[in-house]
Amino acid sequence: MFCPEAFTPYRDVDCRDLAVFYEATCELRGSTYKPYLVATRKARGIYYRFICNTTFMTRPPQNAITMVLILKPFCRDNDIKKAYVLTICKMGCCK
Repeated sequence: MFCPEAFTPYRDVDCRDLAVFYEATCELRGSTYKPYLVATRKARGIYYRFICNTTFMTRPPQNAITMVLILKPFCRDNDIKKAYVLTICKMGCCK
């Protein structure tokens, strides 16, 4: 049974998920993100939890698995219509 407050099980990323991901992360600099799993939930919009392979642009470059939390507001929200990043954290460090 699906609980509306809970995230769905993780699944492979599809083209609609990628469109939301790139809309939210297109202006981020200093790291590259390759999403490969996603979970969603609905509340005030659609929340996306992307599990990504991330490369940090350091010397030498470092790789990590990160969780990127994105909110895509529903159209009825007043000011914000674009998807945006709420949080990015390395796996194992998220609370």
